[in-house]
Amino acid sequence: MATKQNEHLIQPSEIPDGVPVIACDADEGFKNWMSQYGGSLILSTLEDNRVAILGWDGRQVTLLLRQFSCPSGIAVRNGQILLATRQCLTLFNDAHLLAYDYDPKNPGLYDACFLPRATWYVGDVQPRQVCFLSQGMAFVNTLFSCLAQPSFLFHFESLWKPPFVTDLEPDDRCHPSGLAAADGELAYATVFAESNKPGGWRKNRADSGIVMDTRTNQVLVHRLSLPHSPVWYRGCLWFLNSGAGELWMVHPRTNETKVVCSLPGFVRGLDFWREYAIIGLSHIRKDGEDAELPIEKKDLAPVCGVAVVNVLTGQPVGIFHFTTGCREIYEVRTLPQVRRAAMLTLDKPLCHEAVTTAETAWWMRHTD
Repeated sequence: MATKQNEHLIQPSEIPDGVPVIACDADEGFKNWMSQYGGSLILSTLEDNRVAILGWDGRQVTLLLRQFSCPSGIAVRNGQILLATRQCLTLFNDAHLLAYDYDPKNPGLYDACFLPRATWYVGDVQPRQVCFLSQGMAFVNTLFSCLAQPSFLFHFESLWKPPFVTDLEPDDRCHPSGLAAADGELAYATVFAESNKPGGWRKNRADSGIVMDTRTNQVLVHRLSLPHSPVWYRGCLWFLNSGAGELWMVHPRTNETKVVCSLPGFVRGLDFWREYAIIGLSHIRKDGEDAELPIEKKDLAPVCGVAVVNVLTGQPVGIFHFTTGCREIYEVRTLPQVRRAAMLTLDKPLCHEAVTTAETAWWMRHTD
């Protein structure tokens, strides 16, 4: 699949001057899985400043792109999307009553329409992965080496920091990279290194990463390479050993670990649907920062995209990948039962023509 097949989704006016054009493809396994899944996937690209929504029109994969400044973490819950960008957390809500007429020339083309509802300005603290909690929300505050929540009074309030970090200061000591909730409460975090020195995590990225239980401060797994994307799913903890290109599972009672699969790329971004793991794939950065990672010792041809893996067999069943215009995926989330979603941002005039209430909704489209 290439963007020329989806010109009705990616109009020239939606791609600013100087932004590389996206081209992509999906193998037959991925298309078959999308037809079975019947929902959508939402991806963030961070370095490429885009959020992408992959949908299914009954025949092929569809692609919708939106521009953001350094989009990273995404959380999805009950028709809401929480998105972390360079300095903000923004909450989108599905105005499903407006979806049918989103494109008046093609009524019924969309079955969801996500509109911005609230934004929290958390400062330039490198917000990364986000999650919903039973009370509020949480995000990875990389610069201050903690997990935090947005505030109406301050830029953020700290919820947890590793016990080896003595002070909350903007010096990126251990580089927390991911967080996960269990039963609505903050429960797990991935951290690049047990460091209390400014930038100390940079000294050894090949095997200094850890996974921690934030409730007990116990280290569950050691000697990881840049771990990301912890997810509590079906009574187990899953995460990505990113620098090795691996999906891992941890049994909560025994702390027994299992490498579920290895993939051709730097893996980051993880979600599940039934027995399938959906995993983001990225190229390895060529700026020298990711030198000596375990994945570089493997004879692989890294790709940027999304792999679907059957966790019962550990085998990939399909891959969607970007051939040009995108080199890194940060987050991947499922939008089950959403066949094709629209997403509006404040820079889109159409966003300001939508009005919703608890009972109904209108498009206040201007005809003059």
